[in-house]
Amino acid sequence: MSGVASQIAKDRAKAKGLGSSKNPVKFADQDFQKLKAECLASKTLFEDPKFPAAQSSLGSNLLGPDSEKVIGLEWKRPKDIKKNPEFIVGGRGRDDICQGKLGDCWLLGSIACLTLNNDCVSRVIPQDQYFKKDYAGIFRFLFWQYGQWVEVVVDDRLPTKNNQPIFVKSKTSNEFWSSLLEKAYAKINGSYETIIAGYALDSLEDFTGGVGEVYNTKSTPDDLFEKMQKALMEKSFVSCSSVAEEAHDEKTLSESIVRGHLYSVTGAEKVTCVDNEVKIIRVRNPWGRKEWDGAWSDNSEEWNNVDPKIKADLNITNDEGEFWIAYSDFLKEFSRVEICDIYMSEVCCGGTYKWCLTEFSGSWKKGSTAGGKKTLGSFWINPQYPITLKAPDGDSDEKCPIVVSLIQKDRRKIKLKCGAYLNLGFYIYKVNSSDEIPLGKKFFKKNECVASFTKFRSYREASKRFELPPGDYVIVPTTDKASLEADFYLRIFTEKPTGAHDPECIMPTDIFQLDITPETDSEFDIVKDELQQGEFKMNEVKNMLNKMLAKYPELKSEGLNIKAVRNLIKLMDVDNTKTLSIDEFKKTWLKVDNYWRIFQSADEDNSRSLCDVEFRNAIIKAGFKPNSKILIAIVDRLTHDNFSLDFSMFISILANLETSINMYNLLNPNRGGSISLSLDEQIVETAKPGQQRLLQKEIKALMLKQQVEVSGGEIGSARI
Repeated sequence: MSGVASQIAKDRAKAKGLGSSKNPVKFADQDFQKLKAECLASKTLFEDPKFPAAQSSLGSNLLGPDSEKVIGLEWKRPKDIKKNPEFIVGGRGRDDICQGKLGDCWLLGSIACLTLNNDCVSRVIPQDQYFKKDYAGIFRFLFWQYGQWVEVVVDDRLPTKNNQPIFVKSKTSNEFWSSLLEKAYAKINGSYETIIAGYALDSLEDFTGGVGEVYNTKSTPDDLFEKMQKALMEKSFVSCSSVAEEAHDEKTLSESIVRGHLYSVTGAEKVTCVDNEVKIIRVRNPWGRKEWDGAWSDNSEEWNNVDPKIKADLNITNDEGEFWIAYSDFLKEFSRVEICDIYMSEVCCGGTYKWCLTEFSGSWKKGSTAGGKKTLGSFWINPQYPITLKAPDGDSDEKCPIVVSLIQKDRRKIKLKCGAYLNLGFYIYKVNSSDEIPLGKKFFKKNECVASFTKFRSYREASKRFELPPGDYVIVPTTDKASLEADFYLRIFTEKPTGAHDPECIMPTDIFQLDITPETDSEFDIVKDELQQGEFKMNEVKNMLNKMLAKYPELKSEGLNIKAVRNLIKLMDVDNTKTLSIDEFKKTWLKVDNYWRIFQSADEDNSRSLCDVEFRNAIIKAGFKPNSKILIAIVDRLTHDNFSLDFSMFISILANLETSINMYNLLNPNRGGSISLSLDEQIVETAKPGQQRLLQKEIKALMLKQQVEVSGGEIGSARI
């Protein structure tokens, strides 16, 4: 199945409920129940071909074959490590996670947070998985990935040295759920090496589908403590990062806090101490050791001045690695706070919740939709998403709460090749009913955004809360620089449905058409002899058009090539003779002549070719209203190191576009959202001339041979 058809199939499946936590997508098309049943039937243990016990699953650099961490490594199943292995012993708790040698404390801190919420942990780690009953060496986990839940299966072969797991493990030596969860997360991200270093917020969102907030403690809002406290009360997740090693020489920093390390926040309370109210934060080190030794630490004298009952409830001297710290000290010792608001994720799961979700998936593609930030001249080519904010309770004077979350997809999978995350941001513009979507270059020159996220940080997500008046808006997601490529997922949370439509589903046009007049008829004197023939084949059309184009010496080319002429005939041949009549030829020339003028106007550097931005300007001037999907599809077909479109290729593209639109309008008289073609109609339509009849015969023969039943006609709807 082609990539386009595959994406269409995925979109339709999602609309029918695929991707919910109860009906997750099967990662790598691996069905847990089917694979487990096969292993039980054959009395074998599962060996994962998609994530094998091999070097490819470890990595190529920090965990490459010559790495000290890898030398001497053996892959072993838990039953070969411990005599009586268990998946879970006495429930899943934050004490079950001890960091190994991988350098993924950001992940382990978020796993520790996850264990604080039974609903969330039960969704990520499904029940009924054992090393005894129906054991087949296969386990499964669920992760949220950009709007859908994905089920990941793994075998239980773990990297070990000296008969011990070298990465995460449990304090209980025969418990293995945390090691297998880490392996599943490494699999969905490509390898163990790809999960070295990161931000807890990324994995917290992958465990919950929540929305992230990031705060720098050096410029913290006045109510950050209250935000943390509220998040914990709502069972959302909070983590924090300690000040990095380079600042360790500051006298104000404690030796008891691990520098540049990820901790999870497990509590936020106010206590009375000697008639003073003090804010304290409970923090846990995923290492399970090395605690804060200052004020409000386990045995500090401050606890002696607290009500004994409150002290008994809060003091945690028996919990190694977990400690209380005064909020004022917390702000000094830690540089970053991350909050994952999981209650917002529930809009995807039904129920009576405050938020409504609008979501889009898109791409920044060099040459078509990667425009960069607002200060760049190409900003206007970025994807655009229109929404409508409706007044709460019908009060048009009251502002509408809105949360915008922009996430770049799958960058961790390719980080060894492409480097770190891109710097993300977005802008929100107020629009009127008279403004055409997508908005053009002139609009952005004349109008300022009404809200934005322009910090352009190299995090996976850019998110922010706003309050805006009711009305129509357009959201423009962007990277800080132009021509940077990435896929993204855009979420918009509002109190009422936005009525948003994906602009990538429509393409209104105002295409140039011109009838022959006495004034225009005189242009054809140069080919008056040829016009006597009456019907013109492809080479004749090519020669005549190029003869007429010769009056434009600035064209500086050999004229139109055979591909461009073929597409023009396909467009202008009304009676389907594969030739052009005199009248059809004349209208073809007028169209070519008009497109030449547009080409000249768009060619701002007089290079006699169009760069990516010039091309987009040109097709808009030609009457097309291009959307992101169409532009990406066109540019992908023309991809090379330096996008450069000559006039012949420009004509070929516009003729193809117009033919497609004419076909859509002809087969869709009611102007619905789609058209249907049978399998042979689709293949015949897309085949090259000369191949069509042969392909049609071959397809029908294949259908008879394999007894294919073709239903109702949607592309790809054949059932074998």
